[in-house]
Amino acid sequence: MTITRPRFSSLTLAAYGWCPADWLQAFYPDDLPEDWRNTYYANEFSTVLLAAGDWVKPDAQASRWREDLQADFSFYVEITPALLRADHWKAVLAAIETHLSGQVKGLLLPEACVSELPASWQFPLHLLSPERLLAAMPAGAEAQTGILRAETRLSPQELRNTFEHLQQNTAHKDVVLFLDTPWVTLEQIRLMQQLYGV
Repeated sequence: MTITRPRFSSLTLAAYGWCPADWLQAFYPDDLPEDWRNTYYANEFSTVLLAAGDWVKPDAQASRWREDLQADFSFYVEITPALLRADHWKAVLAAIETHLSGQVKGLLLPEACVSELPASWQFPLHLLSPERLLAAMPAGAEAQTGILRAETRLSPQELRNTFEHLQQNTAHKDVVLFLDTPWVTLEQIRLMQQLYGV
């Protein structure tokens, strides 16, 4: 098998939410207190996508994340139509502005949500499309982003297709890929990172 070096030079893997799929069982130790999960996560990963459905008590959550995590840990925020219509949307806005704005690297959202955002927000907008792995590359962003969703481990062909898609469609040398997948998929992708040298 011939491996072609991709146009991107770094691939950062991170979670879609703090605990996608089976990560609670596969990644976090059984005896780890729930309050320590974020710092445990941050020992291995440098960023996370705050999933739109994970906001429960926005101010308390954002305050805890800021207190628990180092200043160089970064956040991306998923915005969905459902979040924009949620009763707690204004609380999410306030929590991000009050606690996280300095660490938010971008928003991942469908184009239809853009007009609903505060005009004062200057975060890069990574526009998602259902048929694409990667979001559109916004001006001023530090990396191109994408969300990989899978309910089971990827077949060898699916894994290769994922890397070929990244290679052919990346608009930036750095890619951040958020995984809404079982933990084993992260391990598969790490192996491919070694093969591709990213």
